[in-house]
Amino acid sequence: MEIQKLNWAGIKLTTQNKTILIDAVEDFSYYKPVLGEAANELIVFSDNVQADYIIFTHMHLDHFDKSVIEKCLKKDGKLIVYSALESLVREHVENVEIVALNLNETFTENNITFKPVYAMDGIGDMQSSWIVEDGSTKIFHGGDTIWHNQFWKLGKENEDINYAFLPVNGVVVNFEIVGLEYSPIAASLNIKEAFSAARLLHAQKLVPIHYGLFSHEQCYIPQQFDDKDLQQYSAETKQEYLILNDGEVLI
Repeated sequence: MEIQKLNWAGIKLTTQNKTILIDAVEDFSYYKPVLGEAANELIVFSDNVQADYIIFTHMHLDHFDKSVIEKCLKKDGKLIVYSALESLVREHVENVEIVALNLNETFTENNITFKPVYAMDGIGDMQSSWIVEDGSTKIFHGGDTIWHNQFWKLGKENEDINYAFLPVNGVVVNFEIVGLEYSPIAASLNIKEAFSAARLLHAQKLVPIHYGLFSHEQCYIPQQFDDKDLQQYSAETKQEYLILNDGEVLI
């Protein structure tokens, strides 16, 4: 399996001569007020990618990009969705084959298996995490989940996870302008929680995602961390990690 880190929470998997996009987003214009300087370095990938499968964790526009689906999904490709999101997805996309799966239900094709598993969204919307495996490599993608009590169970029921892609920015949001009351509780895993979650998943390595792109002193306040923090929490949890920069490929 070849894994490429895309923008923000996105990754591209290439295996069995098939291409899979997870949370692949190219258009972040909706979030322009909270975009930091890193927005100048966003990857443009849609011109060069034809995907056999596209999956996403939830419908927030930094994880679900309709334009990527329209441009990148092959004519005979499949959009694989968590069943609780199917009706919402069908409002946004047309003429696409959709495979809807319940939590812990699997779909296997071309020796690749997809499974949505439990997640908890930071502001209460519907969300799942995903497990994708090809017989030799198994990845876990956590979208922007917050801490929850199912990581223990997920780790026991899904053995041999090689890479856990987990959010790490522990962001506190204040979106009262769109009707969400302020809460000081983080709306995604912070770096310490991500290391702990990866440890409970028994993942060989944590790969941090969902950090560095958004920041605003009033409405989007991420937890900052550096290499020292990574090394500290890795040592405390005995959990190895790997930093993949946007565009970087892991084989």
